[in-house]
Amino acid sequence: MSKRFSTLDTTRLLFEHPKILFRMIERMDRNEARYIRESDLVAEVMDYTRTLGNADRDRVRFALNTDNLFRSGLVIDIIKAEGERRLVFQDALINLMRACNASLYQELTDARLRGHLVTLRDVRNRLETSSFSDADPDYTELRDDLNERVSQLIGLLRQNVLRMQTISAQLADLSGDASRAPQKFLEFRQNLFEQIVTLYERHIKPTLVFLNPDTRLPDGSNLFETLEAMVRLLENHGDHSLADQLFRSSISLNALYKPIQAVAQEVEHFLRKTRQGMVQYNAMEHFYGKLQELKGETETLSLKRKWLEGGDFARSTGFLIGLRAQQRPKHYAFGESSSYYQLLFSELELRLNDLRRKAEVPVLQQVDGSGRHTRIDVQRINQLYQWLETLELRPTTDLVRELHGRLDGFIPGYRFPDLLAALNRLVNSPPEGLQVVTTNRFRILDQSSDSEQFVYRKRRLEQQNV
Repeated sequence: MSKRFSTLDTTRLLFEHPKILFRMIERMDRNEARYIRESDLVAEVMDYTRTLGNADRDRVRFALNTDNLFRSGLVIDIIKAEGERRLVFQDALINLMRACNASLYQELTDARLRGHLVTLRDVRNRLETSSFSDADPDYTELRDDLNERVSQLIGLLRQNVLRMQTISAQLADLSGDASRAPQKFLEFRQNLFEQIVTLYERHIKPTLVFLNPDTRLPDGSNLFETLEAMVRLLENHGDHSLADQLFRSSISLNALYKPIQAVAQEVEHFLRKTRQGMVQYNAMEHFYGKLQELKGETETLSLKRKWLEGGDFARSTGFLIGLRAQQRPKHYAFGESSSYYQLLFSELELRLNDLRRKAEVPVLQQVDGSGRHTRIDVQRINQLYQWLETLELRPTTDLVRELHGRLDGFIPGYRFPDLLAALNRLVNSPPEGLQVVTTNRFRILDQSSDSEQFVYRKRRLEQQNV
């Protein structure tokens, strides 16, 4: 057949009907192959074109015929092996199709990253012996090669970041079965664990190591050390334009580290989820996707749509109805309060001081609750008061609560009534430099424990600096 489409016409048809190559690239990635079987391509084209009109069907089938693809240069080689024909497409075409579909981005493996690093090291070594003269064709070719390889690396890593940032949706899809089949959760979790661990160990972790400027490699310099060495060489030989461009490229590469680190943390967190957590995660991702679709409908050139039309969404979910009428939770306001942190640290310091004096802690003699033991009670109160006299105290609005927190579970044999009796003496003879002030005379203190419960009408005691 002499008639054929030009390369431009064939490429245009491929992008008008991209699903064909999308599916073939997915199958190629699953098989970990560099080729597409001719029989698979023919079957995919026949299946896709069934719903098209006669004219479009004939054009697509002719354009994606093996002979036309080969003559137009989109297929660069046809391999005959194992009784079948295998088509090798142009890398530029495959990479362009991947760029149009984020799900087709290939995660960078350790071997591919090492290959890029070895290539950049080779460029650095060649640069050390270069003439740095624009009149030297070897130097100009080396400079173009350096620009191409750095740009290619940045493009691949950015694609990798975009691919990894869609991992939330992938994890939601993977966890969907767990939310619908609880009886198979253990089996599902094992399979999921293997898939996610493979993703983390084979793709995410190597990329983190590759983009970490502090990485130390046994076989030589890391990525940023290699780029920095080339920047110094170019600056020393007066090529400031290329040195500045390479420096900006290293900054761009360094900026890709944090997004991938965030993805790694998300994966680690997901692996610790229980089945209930997976159900909740899947539900949130599901509704978040619907909200994203509603938001996307407003981000058009038309100014008529500036609000989310979420009435149907709210009615379908159920939990959003009446949400605005609910009282918003109050947040704690001590996030930036210096006084709160000073109080917290001073309390921690006092507790640490008590622990340092653990060997000096008195042991209060036990009292049988069925009888009266006045002598023993007086002895216990004296022991406790002597200990209180040696304590370092801080200003507080509730001295009883503060001291009880420091004594309960710390002094053997301590009971809450012992503190109330010892405080009577503390009121009359307060520690040096401090003053005990009585406020709120008619409050009731309710103190409960596993073995006993006390309810006291008390005078609230505050301690202040004199």
